[in-house]
Amino acid sequence: MATFRVLLPSPLPAPETWRRVLDLRAHDRVVPLTRIASGMVGAEELAPGARFVARTGLGPVAFDDPMVVDEITAPAGQDAGLARIRKEGRVVRGWIELRVTPRTAGSLVDWRQEIRITGVPRAFGWLTARAGRAAYGRTLRRLLAEE
Repeated sequence: MATFRVLLPSPLPAPETWRRVLDLRAHDRVVPLTRIASGMVGAEELAPGARFVARTGLGPVAFDDPMVVDEITAPAGQDAGLARIRKEGRVVRGWIELRVTPRTAGSLVDWRQEIRITGVPRAFGWLTARAGRAAYGRTLRRLLAEE
């Protein structure tokens, strides 16, 4: 099990940052070796109970990463947006908590994640956290750069 956090300032207003980070159609384009296999929707279509599946891999060596939205409230005015997503796969389990907070100039993305990968011993949690932080940081920057 590994837990990591990515804090990322965005020059975009909170609603636009939220829209870009949670647009699963964009994830399908920018996340390396991953495609949304089902439930590919925009941020505005995500609601509690929504399910989607990301398929990660190369050719026949791939796995499904099914997820469920437990809670979701978009940012409004000066209130932060909050999304809680549960990972229910056989290979990857855990949770994601996303907050997008309005700031005077732009917004702040706070991505927290716990990830458990089948077959990876707890002793390697630090390595999983480090790799997760780097990969998700890069992905979030790419999502924010998408038009």
